[in-house]
Amino acid sequence: MNLEEIVDCMLLNENDKEIQRTQTEHRIKLVDFWQVKKGERVLEVGCGQGDTTAVLANAVGQDGFVQGIDIAPRTYGAPFTIGDATNHLKKSKLGAQIDFKLGTDILKGDITFPEKAFDVAVLSHASWYFSSKEELIQMLVLLSKWAKRVCYAEWDTRITDVKQRSHLLAVLTQSSYEAFKQETQSNIRTFITPIDMQEIIQAHNWKMNAETSIFSEKMQDSRWEISYVKDFITKELEADLGLPEKFKAFLLSQSKLITLENSLPMASYCTSWQAE
Repeated sequence: MNLEEIVDCMLLNENDKEIQRTQTEHRIKLVDFWQVKKGERVLEVGCGQGDTTAVLANAVGQDGFVQGIDIAPRTYGAPFTIGDATNHLKKSKLGAQIDFKLGTDILKGDITFPEKAFDVAVLSHASWYFSSKEELIQMLVLLSKWAKRVCYAEWDTRITDVKQRSHLLAVLTQSSYEAFKQETQSNIRTFITPIDMQEIIQAHNWKMNAETSIFSEKMQDSRWEISYVKDFITKELEADLGLPEKFKAFLLSQSKLITLENSLPMASYCTSWQAE
């Protein structure tokens, strides 16, 4: 299937089609880099509404299989819940090779798999949702046990263009604030960099395959994160009396450096590895 055919499998408002086209096109680049093949069995953790799942399903074809798992309940998400979005995807032309398990916490033992049950495990733009670096490592260890190789993508914090600064600052502001909160709904709960990932892979003696940075200029995520800081975080900071005043003042000053005008998204850091 081509880009437009994959986009047509997604649940969306007609006005959001260009957004979905951009998101899907980026994920095609990721899956192409990972070289996911026809007939492979794929485990995707943090599948959300299925943006990457759809592209993976297209890559493995009718003889392959994609198991999507997400800790969020079916009622989570907007403007469509992940339950509605994944149901729609299951009914599409790609649905025959997809299964979803939502509201499923792997780290609490809600589900487990035999060793090497999958050819590929995927964690795509989901690592910052983990509540700690330790939890992320626990997940990566399991994925490296359950799959022959693990594929990973997350925003590359090693910016190469000054216009990416606002995206990075928005991420740093959110992650700094979230470090002081007990409960959160933020997209960024634990800040993980490419250097962190390289160190994790080396510490576990996993064999790293190729790594790269993939830049998609039209990705809207930078604008979403910037708007979240401007529209929500700064207002919450101004009202919050529980933070040290000096720290709160620092975050508010930092947020003033974040601008939507002429901003660009960061690239995505991509790699894969297998346990030796």
